[in-house]
Amino acid sequence: MLESYRALAAERPADWGGESDAYAAAQPYGRWLGGRLLAAAFSLQAGDWPATVRACLTEPLPAGLVVASLEGAGLRLRAGPAPYALEGGSVEVAVLLDSHLERATRVEVDGVPVPVPAGGVELVTRAVTGPGPLPVGGAAAPAARPAGRARLRLRAAAPSRWTVVDDRGGAWFPEGCLPKWDFHDRPLFHGNDLELEVPAVPLTVSCTRGMEFATAETTLTPRAGDTAEVELEPARLYETAARGWYGGDLHVHMNYSGDQVCGPDDAAGMQLGEGLHLMSLVAGNIGRTRVYDREAFEATVGDDLPWTAGDRVARFSVEFRNDLLGHFHGLGLTGRPARYHSGHDGSDQPHDWPPNADACREFRGLGAAVGYTHPVFSPLSDGTPAEAFAVPRSVEARELVADAALGLVDSVDLIGPSDVEGTAVLYHHLLSCGLRLAATAGTDVWLSFSRGPLLSNPPGWARVYADLRGAPLSVAAFADAVRAGRTLATNGPFLELLVDGRAPGDPVEATGGRRLPVTVRCRGLGVERLELVGPDGVLAAAEAGGGAAPAIDTDVEVDGSAWLCAVARGPGHPSVLGPVVFAHTSPVWVEVDGRPVRRPASARWLLDWLDRFEAMVGEHGRFAGDGQRAEVVAVIERARRRYREIC
Repeated sequence: MLESYRALAAERPADWGGESDAYAAAQPYGRWLGGRLLAAAFSLQAGDWPATVRACLTEPLPAGLVVASLEGAGLRLRAGPAPYALEGGSVEVAVLLDSHLERATRVEVDGVPVPVPAGGVELVTRAVTGPGPLPVGGAAAPAARPAGRARLRLRAAAPSRWTVVDDRGGAWFPEGCLPKWDFHDRPLFHGNDLELEVPAVPLTVSCTRGMEFATAETTLTPRAGDTAEVELEPARLYETAARGWYGGDLHVHMNYSGDQVCGPDDAAGMQLGEGLHLMSLVAGNIGRTRVYDREAFEATVGDDLPWTAGDRVARFSVEFRNDLLGHFHGLGLTGRPARYHSGHDGSDQPHDWPPNADACREFRGLGAAVGYTHPVFSPLSDGTPAEAFAVPRSVEARELVADAALGLVDSVDLIGPSDVEGTAVLYHHLLSCGLRLAATAGTDVWLSFSRGPLLSNPPGWARVYADLRGAPLSVAAFADAVRAGRTLATNGPFLELLVDGRAPGDPVEATGGRRLPVTVRCRGLGVERLELVGPDGVLAAAEAGGGAAPAIDTDVEVDGSAWLCAVARGPGHPSVLGPVVFAHTSPVWVEVDGRPVRRPASARWLLDWLDRFEAMVGEHGRFAGDGQRAEVVAVIERARRRYREIC
């Protein structure tokens, strides 16, 4: 499998799976302008490509990038710092030709004419060895700054995530490590007792080990010809395994096209370096017939991967994908499913059939815990489901609302490449109809992509923590905890919720009018607000202040059956590899007189969702005939009956 991927990469280095011409064309720009440019290209959101590129040309420009603006008055240059070229070697620099002219033109770069379309952009790169200027259209651009060769040896108490940058922003990696950049566009690699070649200039080295740790950092200037040793140990923010809670990432793609090929040894190094207890590597297609990593899944199905040990477990699994109905993953599959995807026009399964419900049943029959992933990409800010139906094939989890009502779903990924607030709105409505769905996290990272930005994050940048209640760590024990709702979804903070002494997933039997004691505790960085929420909204809240983590101690009077969850929020934070800080527990279920949770307003909201879903299936579904369409509609109708019973 890997040999075939490497052969493809040799032919098409920027996107060896051939999934996106836009991404392949944009990838060289992303090397210089960052992951957000590539994200726009891959999602085909960059309708005006030159304008998208120009929006990334903010000061300061990165080292090694020269921007040549072609204007009516002539050529204007601006440049980032000249990058370091190691003695006897070369370094790549880039010239971005940015035309504001109404006609096509040519510009000589280092003596070679480069055509530039009218109003367009063109990127060219050159390998340079010394400080001599680089000729660009008759002007002189900075080239490289020579630097002596030195070496770094990096050590920590355990495998870790490392970043090495020079004083000009240049990134340095050990030979053989996959170069990657995180959400904040920081370079990273994983391992321990590593050596790498670096320039003999001021360097900053940082080390961390996933969300349970802070970041340790140091600066140094190694001498040319010497090996400088750096030993760092990040401080632990909290520890969960000793208390029976283990963190997992349920949605990791080892290979998913991209600009590099990732092997199991690379994936193992990332898991260890992030201190990630459980990693589920999912096989999946993108838009065609090829199911990436299918061979690895089928060769190891049901078996732990070789680097599994007492404090970590890894396994291959599957993401089932339909871009109209939604995507879901299975944790703990013991056999091969009949189908891996449906509804992709360029594949051997072009129809939106059978309904996802059939695949959920099959995954369940193969022993898997089923979780819908990246459910909503908008905040649902108008109070209706409308924003979730703005784009027909947006991979949002439309059939989740039906499949959950039919008892075919175990969890919902509250964190991943989706909108956490919109996903929480949907999740709360599902809980308010008594659907016992666990809060989980699946990052959907693509380990074969160097820049994403979210997609090139390390695995486990968001995690589902599962309370194994004393059981040894295993896929089976983790899946059982998910089914029981003993979970927390987080991208950093660790939350503890107790309702009358009971934790998430547990029921609390009560009588109407009883007051239940509730405590919420939070550990981690970046939290500004802590909330206790239920079917009727926010019941209590606490703000961070004075450097202390927020906490809640309150009593809640219950008049009827309800669910109670804790939620932590904060703005973006350097330690959190996403746009905001967010954590959400699964609920504690309060059962009054043995009655289930029933909120008619939420049932009506979910019925509105199903109405919109059926209309979308009718307008945009791809079917071989009316019979296939009728099967999908029948699933929707069965779910409608469940919600109507609540109204």
